[in-house]
Amino acid sequence: MTEEQMSQAQAATTDPRISKQSLREQLSRFLDEEPEDDDNLMDFGLTSIGAMKLVSEWKAAGIPVSFPELASNPTIDGIWDLLQAKAPEPRLDDQWH
Repeated sequence: MTEEQMSQAQAATTDPRISKQSLREQLSRFLDEEPEDDDNLMDFGLTSIGAMKLVSEWKAAGIPVSFPELASNPTIDGIWDLLQAKAPEPRLDDQWH
């Protein structure tokens, strides 16, 4: 992991608010290309190891998600919906859709 990626991961776990844009930025560390919000992220390079790292980061940030939940709908929209459902308020910033 590069220094920039480590900085992004740290910001993702300490930022008190998560926006859809910050989700895109967090996911981009694990993707080969930039997908649309409804594209399957596995087709864009997200591996099971990357997904597990993301789940770990979200858990560290207080959002109790699991790998099977993420894998059931691995799109930006699907993950955003999952995080909205699981995050304690006011972690998610809807104004940044």
